Amino acid sequence: MRNTLFTLAFLLAAVAAGPATATVIVVPAELDLETVEPTTVVMRSVWLINTGDDPVQLLSARGSCGCTVLEFKPQTLASQAALQVPVRVTAPKTAGRRKTVTVTFTVRDQEPIKLPIRLVTTGDFPTTTDVRAEPAVVDLGAVTAGNLVSASARLVNTSDIPQRITAARPACKCMTLPDFEPVTLAAGEVIDVHIQVEVPRTLGASSREITFVLEGRQVVKVPVRMKSIDTRVEALQRHLGDLYQSRYTFDGFRIDGDVITAIAWEGLGRQPRAMVTCHFNDDGTVRSSLIEPISS
Repeated sequence: MRNTLFTLAFLLAAVAAGPATATVIVVPAELDLETVEPTTVVMRSVWLINTGDDPVQLLSARGSCGCTVLEFKPQTLASQAALQVPVRVTAPKTAGRRKTVTVTFTVRDQEPIKLPIRLVTTGDFPTTTDVRAEPAVVDLGAVTAGNLVSASARLVNTSDIPQRITAARPACKCMTLPDFEPVTLAAGEVIDVHIQVEVPRTLGASSREITFVLEGRQVVKVPVRMKSIDTRVEALQRHLGDLYQSRYTFDGFRIDGDVITAIAWEGLGRQPRAMVTCHFNDDGTVRSSLIEPISS
């Protein structure tokens, strides 16, 4: 499966005295393997990039469970160098299961780097009642950070007796169900549920959950997934293409006011090509940019 998620980060050097500033970043900052068949072995790669001016020691890399294997050896990473780390993940045997694995990279004199890896196995999502949600997962796709977006889901009573839904509980204040009221579903009845979501301003993939409570304390859980993006990435993409006659790609970046800093990937290649710093005008157009090659 093609890896479409390159969530990227860049840490600026600290100006105040204190603990050593983190200089090693992992690209992408998280992996979403999306939907895979049970027991499938999925291969991906991430990059450890030393953004600092001095060499650093990479001490270890380990997954939170035995389903994740990394091809990694302790070593010294030179300044501005990038190390590719292959990752192999074996999906659970259970169909319809959502799983998150965390990979931890240990770097000398730096806080551990956490890399979340998410996946969902194919098959029916188990529910605790005869009331089912369709779709089982509401996927908003790529949506602009900070925007208010709408979606809908259906609740279906698949049993031959009435089922009463007494409450709906979104996991955060960023989600509301403006039209929902407690309701009794007749056998076979279907209702539409309108969902409004304020997209997180933190860029990258995320998931929120809505819990529908049925009489008797049984519940139906409906995950709402999304990927927060910033429309300025498109302006930066066009700008780089105009300047360099090349197609640079990136899905994530770090924002500091009107400045975006990102790791750029050229075309479909898997080698991080350069570090880009771009300043924007108030109308979202590019004011200036700096592109610096990354040695591999």
